[in-house]
Amino acid sequence: MNRYARGVVGAAVLLLSLGASMPSPVAAQVQDPRPVLGGHRFIWNSFTESPFPRTHVRNNTGGGKITGLEFFPSFDLGGGIILPAVKGDLLFAELEFEYMQQVQPWLGVWARVGGIARVGTDAGSVLAQGVSAIFGYELGWLFRLYQNDSFVLSGTAALSDDGVTDVNVLRWVRGVIDDTGEPLVSSGPRLRTKGGLRAAWGLNENWGLQFKSELGYGEPTIPLVDSEWIWDHAASVSYDLAPTTSVPLGFVLSGASRAAPREGGNPEVRSRDVGLRTAFTGRDNFLVAFDTNWNSFQLPDGDDVSLIRAGLSLQLFF
Repeated sequence: MNRYARGVVGAAVLLLSLGASMPSPVAAQVQDPRPVLGGHRFIWNSFTESPFPRTHVRNNTGGGKITGLEFFPSFDLGGGIILPAVKGDLLFAELEFEYMQQVQPWLGVWARVGGIARVGTDAGSVLAQGVSAIFGYELGWLFRLYQNDSFVLSGTAALSDDGVTDVNVLRWVRGVIDDTGEPLVSSGPRLRTKGGLRAAWGLNENWGLQFKSELGYGEPTIPLVDSEWIWDHAASVSYDLAPTTSVPLGFVLSGASRAAPREGGNPEVRSRDVGLRTAFTGRDNFLVAFDTNWNSFQLPDGDDVSLIRAGLSLQLFF
């Protein structure tokens, strides 16, 4: 598996480098830096991402907190239960950078790097949920399949590799008691491949719709879990105030359902996500956006949790 992974990653890096170095005829064309369909100027969002192969650089920075959780770090020793339930909080922090190069009007390649960390805020939550850190990269290709004045459909193919480190005291202690040899610290690469479709539909100057559906195969972020199929479906509706009010603000309301969320959720239970993006749209080549998201998923030990997060995104088009 490791040799295969290294070979696939090497080939992907080579193809990405060759694609990015190809001359692009776009520079000689007149086009809006931000994509427009049906008169609607679209706003990028992390749920549906984008079906437009436009050269840009962006970053996302944010964090979130799960509060009021009740953990049950208990052990069954011959019918006797020790350690009562404890309450605690979990903190998330994330950072991501992406660069996309428009190689041809119909083709773009991207490289993405980033990480996410999860840690308890007190001894109880650290004991019950441990500490997790994920850092990795993604290489991908976006190719347009169909486009008219108001609608575009594109395909994607991507390869990602995350390095996951997980420290779980409770899992280790249970392994000692049950003599299963569970490690205190587990780490390793999480290689995934995926492909899918992205679409955008400009209804009018104010309103637009976006969709994404992707299917992949790989290793979830939970340690010691075998590779499996992974899916991600999302939709969003955007509203731009500028055409009718001259106020340079846009809003994107998004929803998604996915398997194996990057936060470390149970891959057998789908997550549900809702997000609102508020963006400054006063510049054609620059976006500043504030995100608020609600995410519901299940932790590996079976706890159903809700995560509230907020973040800031900056995006520059070339």
